[in-house]
Amino acid sequence: MTVILQISDPHVLADGHVLEGRIDTAARFAEALQLVKNSPRTPDLVILSGDLVNNGSEAEYRNLASILERSGVHALPVMGNHDDRERLRQFLPTPARSGSGTEPLQYVVDIPDGRRIIVLDTTEPGLHSGVLDTLRLEWLEDRLNEHPNAPTIVVQHHPPFASGIGFMDQYGLDGAIAEAEILNRHPQVCAVLCGHLHRPAVSTVGGIMTITAPSCAAQVALDLVGGGTAYTGEPGMVAWHLWTGQSVVSHTSPTVDLGSWVPAWALEERT
Repeated sequence: MTVILQISDPHVLADGHVLEGRIDTAARFAEALQLVKNSPRTPDLVILSGDLVNNGSEAEYRNLASILERSGVHALPVMGNHDDRERLRQFLPTPARSGSGTEPLQYVVDIPDGRRIIVLDTTEPGLHSGVLDTLRLEWLEDRLNEHPNAPTIVVQHHPPFASGIGFMDQYGLDGAIAEAEILNRHPQVCAVLCGHLHRPAVSTVGGIMTITAPSCAAQVALDLVGGGTAYTGEPGMVAWHLWTGQSVVSHTSPTVDLGSWVPAWALEERT
């Protein structure tokens, strides 16, 4: 079994800055990384699924890289719409096949037992919404065609489905229908892992389970009646994925320990 820790949408700011005067995103990112050491089961892989910083500035990436270095965690970075491709490549190590400069940041990681992680870049400079153009869709299909029998997880920032949260869905993914058609042709894909939504959500795209992770910084309000942009007071959260053979089981948890308790009937069973 491969255990994947997905940390999404940290929106790290420059050192000493606080998001909207409310949230120390750098501190919450550091808390999420501490889970690698503090959890009873150490993850085999850590994925950062986009919006690693808030404004794409050099100062923010320096702070992000410093937090990662202090944590000792090696993570797979994914481009988000708040990120800058050149600076992300400059400050975070990416696999050699991920290209250079302003090219889409996408790559493949082969893991034990013949399984694969495909990181897909859904971002377009200057846009909050996502784009999968013909070249990126062809790249995805080519990678899937390389090993049609290898269990695979695709990771991308923008989810290829509408969540029902109107103000987030307006920043959707152009090319989602074409991606679904590709996924439908490749049953070796076990799951698609996404960020961007700042909430856990699950859908089926091209017959494949598709999951959005919560944010380790701030959660979007679950508004299904068309209200405006809003966030909640929920804690930072992460997603855990258990990849066993060709199945994926996912959980979410807060980045801080909120305590636990045992019901009386369970205590009685222990005696």
